[in-house]
Amino acid sequence: MKLPLARSLLAGCAALLLAACQPTETETKTPAEGGQATAEACDVSRRAELRSVRPELEAAALEAAKASRGGGSPALWTLRDEDTTIHLLGTVHLLRPELDWMSPEIEAAIAGAGTVVFEADTTSPEAQRELMKFYTTQGFFTDGAQLTNFLSEGETEELKAALETVGLPIEALLPHRPWMAAVNISVTQMLDEGFDPESGVEKVIERAALSHGAGFAYLETVEQQLGGLAGLSYCDQVDFLMATVDGVGEGTAALDLLVDEWADGDVTGIGVLMANPEMLGSQPIYDVMMTDRNALWVPQIMAMLEEPGTVLVAVGAGHLAGKDSVIEMLRNEGYTVEGP
Repeated sequence: MKLPLARSLLAGCAALLLAACQPTETETKTPAEGGQATAEACDVSRRAELRSVRPELEAAALEAAKASRGGGSPALWTLRDEDTTIHLLGTVHLLRPELDWMSPEIEAAIAGAGTVVFEADTTSPEAQRELMKFYTTQGFFTDGAQLTNFLSEGETEELKAALETVGLPIEALLPHRPWMAAVNISVTQMLDEGFDPESGVEKVIERAALSHGAGFAYLETVEQQLGGLAGLSYCDQVDFLMATVDGVGEGTAALDLLVDEWADGDVTGIGVLMANPEMLGSQPIYDVMMTDRNALWVPQIMAMLEEPGTVLVAVGAGHLAGKDSVIEMLRNEGYTVEGP
């Protein structure tokens, strides 16, 4: 079985894109291979080699994840000092509506939080404007290039087959930069197969927190969240796109597996699936989607201890599992983080 694990992280991007990752500067980088670059500018043989070994790696990860066990409900961590309590909860941004995942511990953490912190604001008018500006300036080619300029003939045929599976015409994606095409393919298939952003963990928490008057804060802007992908070189973006194409035939198997691991509180299983560059397409993709963003969030979470009160930080589950996780970064800074 091929597991399109990159797609599991794309659910975070989907939460933003359905509402309409990256450097410390707010200005988004443009890809290094801009202009009229073609497939020959990238090492197609290297990409083919990566794709050839990925199924074996993913099969091993699948078995390892299935072999581990969690506590039976989504994991919750706690960081505290004399007058501040910070709960950290891993989320899944899109879920099937029928899934019942709420535990008494999570319910209490939501009810007790004076502030709820999410990855990014996806709902305010300001965020909507920022998203649309980003989408139009960073999601589409502005120099006359087309998506297939960066693919070999064989990859173009594979893309066409994947698009036929999800019901998207290739003509609609030709103006898209590779990262944006990957997101669109994944989002389309997730929605078609029953995943709903309104049933995602953040939306459930948001509704509950609003009912008891909690405030909201955010760890990054729309541009920071999506900018990591948009700032990748076109060659790295195509690696990401083809990793997505490889998984289309398996539907949402990877996301279903991740949801199972998350709902069981199996942090080890989530880490096996998500904290591995090869599983997400390449090291650059892993860095911008995971490690770089985690490193930017940790100082902000540490600073929350300076203010008294109770805070719930709810971010994608992949960010709280594995060796490069927010949890491990906090522990490496000397903080005691209660939880798995």
